[in-house]
Amino acid sequence: MALPRSGVTAAASVPVRRCGSCNGSVDGAMMDRFQLAVCCELANAGVHTGEAIRLMRKALRLRAADLARLLDLTPETISHWETGKARPNRAAFVTVGALIQDAIDGRTTTRDRLAVLSEGRAYPRVLSIKLG
Repeated sequence: MALPRSGVTAAASVPVRRCGSCNGSVDGAMMDRFQLAVCCELANAGVHTGEAIRLMRKALRLRAADLARLLDLTPETISHWETGKARPNRAAFVTVGALIQDAIDGRTTTRDRLAVLSEGRAYPRVLSIKLG
């Protein structure tokens, strides 16, 4: 996998299933995990280019409009980042990195928090917290 404009290339060794009639195939779930792992490494390395944002968004299976809604941005802003017309906002990049880490860990914490904010719900009057 390569991000040509960023000058970054990612490679991995993954198991391939072979049969008599093909050269082999990689399990779809394995490819999904590979893409998430690449995105996590991009986030950890601070590669906050439009190419990285696009790869992360696609690995999260989000449309540009959905990511824009979660980040309280316009779809045009996401498009400008992804096409290199503008540099991605650092805070948004870190947030997308948190979405990636959540996906790797099997959580939706960051996405759930962003969804609550994007819905514009009223604040609760009382927070109920139970310890132990």
